[in-house]
Amino acid sequence: MSHTLPEIVLPQNQWITLPNKHFSFATNGREASQNTVIKLKADDEYLQVEFECQQNPYWKQNTYQQHNTEMWNQEVFEVFIAEGSETPVRYLELEINPNNALFVGWIDNPTKEAPQNLTFVPYEKAGIKHEVKASGETWSGKMQIPWALIGGKKEVYRLNFFRIVSLQSQSDSDWKCTPSNCDFTCWSATMSGATPRFHRPDAFGVLRLK
Repeated sequence: MSHTLPEIVLPQNQWITLPNKHFSFATNGREASQNTVIKLKADDEYLQVEFECQQNPYWKQNTYQQHNTEMWNQEVFEVFIAEGSETPVRYLELEINPNNALFVGWIDNPTKEAPQNLTFVPYEKAGIKHEVKASGETWSGKMQIPWALIGGKKEVYRLNFFRIVSLQSQSDSDWKCTPSNCDFTCWSATMSGATPRFHRPDAFGVLRLK
């Protein structure tokens, strides 16, 4: 990748707030205008993620209510994670939207450029505790992700965080985000060129547990 991968060192049982409050555009790495705040904590059982998506005025227009649906068509907060320090070709994709719908699936991406296969994890078996709340133009949420879901607790992981933000009001309930009406932003920019793409694991940052 053309930029230095970010690294997180996470002590046991301590909350940390990631220092960068602005994600970057997936296409070119330019800083996005919206504030995105992420806090992390690791205990013996869970990776806990708390996030706050600010400057998000159209969050009420999300229409996806069911788990494991095509929620990426609208506004979501996403976590991609895989154990180990190497660039993964298989990783867990988690999505949550302002309606507290959850997406959990394993992605096979042998080309490291685009998913080749998706295997859903049934909602009841994922074991993720989650909630969302919203006020004004901010929606926020929490996810407690079991280490067991990712193969057990290890010392190092590759991961990335993503956020899709609607930029205009929609009149059609079946509306979908496009590069013209939404921002596609990343904690660690995927530098995907003309078309925003999140599934570029070479760009995943590093999470080290102490």
